[in-house]
Amino acid sequence: MLTTKDHVIASLINADGYISGEKISSSLGISRAAINTAVKSLRAAGYEIESSTQKGYRLLRHPDIISAGELLPFLPSERVLTIHTYDDVASTNDTLKQLSFEGAPAGTIVIADHQSKGKGRRGRSFDSPHDTGIYFSYLMRPAIAPSDASQITAWTAVAIRRAINNACGLSPDIKWVNDLVIDSRKIAGILTEMTMESESFMIDSIVIGIGINVNQVETDFPEAIRDIAGSLRMTKGENIPRASIVAEMVKEMDKLAESIPGSASIYLDEYRDACLTLGKEVSIVKVHDSGETPRHGTAVDINPDFSLKIRFEDGHEEDLSSGEVSVRGLYGYI
Repeated sequence: MLTTKDHVIASLINADGYISGEKISSSLGISRAAINTAVKSLRAAGYEIESSTQKGYRLLRHPDIISAGELLPFLPSERVLTIHTYDDVASTNDTLKQLSFEGAPAGTIVIADHQSKGKGRRGRSFDSPHDTGIYFSYLMRPAIAPSDASQITAWTAVAIRRAINNACGLSPDIKWVNDLVIDSRKIAGILTEMTMESESFMIDSIVIGIGINVNQVETDFPEAIRDIAGSLRMTKGENIPRASIVAEMVKEMDKLAESIPGSASIYLDEYRDACLTLGKEVSIVKVHDSGETPRHGTAVDINPDFSLKIRFEDGHEEDLSSGEVSVRGLYGYI
């Protein structure tokens, strides 16, 4: 449910200058006293709001918060109502899976300011510090075969690349299959988890988890990953409002959900263009055989199902799926 405070902050953001209490009162259908109470609450939360008897209210500065009120200027109110924001969760994917189990509709979103147990692929953790990143999960209930679900991760990489570009003008590269990279540093990752009907073996739900490093500086990252982790701020040289990125993510993920299963070629072409794995020598390790000696080859193409075509030294080629192998650059992360 949207609160008076949400509507007031949205009105102040949209005003881009002074807006009278009378105008806010009229547009929202609430009393001037309720507006004054909301303004006091917003100030207590860190919003710097100037007030003038003659001119009304003006927003001077607002904290980098992802909230319904911060999203309302960018998205329809009915869309914002399906977005659940939290200060802290163990995992946005786990939280959304529980909501899905309780009957949440497709398109439901969970966003947290911090994850205590953020998840990456292969059981790895995803570093999720407070106040600097975006930790976002999106619920789909697509009418597709389970064998086609693996492509959604690659589609999502394209969608999030577009969202970042729309919000701040940066165009990350894609490291096959699910990492977004700028200047050889990972700035985002994607984890897709699927549940199936026990009797029909059809897809019940797909939860897509997306983590983006937005305003971290290098020392914010654990030392073990400091040489390969990056953020949008590290590239842009300035803080980027997270709510503006989230709004673009919602728009692009909604487009993706509406496109399934029909527009794979659009995503495939853009994925190929952005994939920095192509043309590189890579090291390949089977996911379920950690004792196997890595094989080396060259990534030569992305197939229509988003599997990776590898050419080995003897000239033969193999198509590898992300569920079977892990791929790294021969000379480093990329």
